[in-house]
Amino acid sequence: MNKIGDKLGIRPPPGLDWHHWVERWDRMQERYLVRRHERFSAMIALIEATQPSVQRLLDLGCGPGSLALALLEAFPNAEVYGIDFNPHVLLLAQARLAHFGKRVHLIRADLRQPSWTGPLPASMDAIVSATALHWLEPGLLAALYGQLAGLLRPGGILVNADHVGSEHHALQQAWERDRDQERTAERNIRMGENDADDWDGFWTAYSRALVCDQETEPSSIDGWQGGVEQGLPLAWHLDRLRESGFYAVDCFARWHCDALYGGIKEGTREQ
Repeated sequence: MNKIGDKLGIRPPPGLDWHHWVERWDRMQERYLVRRHERFSAMIALIEATQPSVQRLLDLGCGPGSLALALLEAFPNAEVYGIDFNPHVLLLAQARLAHFGKRVHLIRADLRQPSWTGPLPASMDAIVSATALHWLEPGLLAALYGQLAGLLRPGGILVNADHVGSEHHALQQAWERDRDQERTAERNIRMGENDADDWDGFWTAYSRALVCDQETEPSSIDGWQGGVEQGLPLAWHLDRLRESGFYAVDCFARWHCDALYGGIKEGTREQ
């Protein structure tokens, strides 16, 4: 049986409390993302509504496997392929998802390189991502949408939950203000003000636990310059998806500065 880190070429210290670090990541994410689990549930509902059967799913920027876990539980006959650039978050995904055995395939790959699709099967039933793709600069993201259309079988669905921005400065400010108010309210209700790391705090503590040098072991976004942190306008995404061969392209839900959007791969349409 493979140990945590073997396939990634990393030897974490023995006895590391993986459960602690997975939970600590989730608390950190909930500090920033309002109604995080609601997003996962909505994504699963969209897949269930559009796919007659689900055998293979792809999670882009899978991180520590939070969304992958929800997919594996919702679709017990499916395999999930998780792609991420950072081996240290993939360590957490390995630990979190180990009990699913051969249903899980975790792959370290760089979405900026055209060859990232190499290890994947030719046909996916659904492709998902959560708060990851905004790190790509616009030209690369547009090209990625085309690649995703090629990976999906006809009728398969793409669903992305990510930051989206506004071209109007006052609207953007209003969305950010409302988001920040809801973040504070959620944290007070569920966790308390001081119960979660911020982003830098998590990576500093996790790097120490792995006996890493923070300067030489980057966090999962270091080196990803050129993305748009607040997100591109939603209309930009919907236009690029249509150009890439998707139909039924839509915004399925919106939470202030974030949206759930996607479309169906061309090839078979409901009559």
